[in-house]
Formats: sequence, structure tokens, C-alpha cells
Amino acid sequence: MTDAGYPIWWGIAAWPVDNFVKGNDFTGKTVIPFCTSSSSGLGDSGNLLEEMAGTGDWQEGHRFSSGASDADAADWVASLNLNE
Repeated sequence: MTDAGYPIWWGIAAWPVDNFVKGNDFTGKTVIPFCTSSSSGLGDSGNLLEEMAGTGDWQEGHRFSSGASDADAADWVASLNLNE
């Protein structure tokens, strides 16, 4: 499994993330995108990254507000049931 974390810039994933996604092979990987933003939602950012990647099993993403706490992140990770 791969977590892909990024900030949202003007409604999409930050541009530097594009190069990372395009330059890596996610074949056989489950990718769970997550982002931070003070105003924008997740939008289509995860879907756009999945299209750029062309490989991998991309799952539903999650958006954290700029004021998200460690507990918010821990709760989200726990909700993924990664230990099952």
C-alpha cells in the first residue's frame, strides 16, 4: 500500500506531485490519496492523479483541513483497517 499525501493548490493536487506520480510505477500497489487544504475540497484530485499514474489500484481519498490534529489523522488511518 502507498499513501499519497499532497496539498491542494487552486482545487487540484500541487503541481510537484504530478512529476512524482508520472515518474513512478504503482503496478500491484493500492494507493490511498490524502490532501490538506484550508479551503478547497478533495475534488477530482485523486482521480486526476490516478489518470496520470496509469497504474495501481487507487482508492477513495481523504481531505484534511489545515487545522487537522494528530488525532484526526490517526482516526482516518484506523478507519482504513490496514491491519486486517
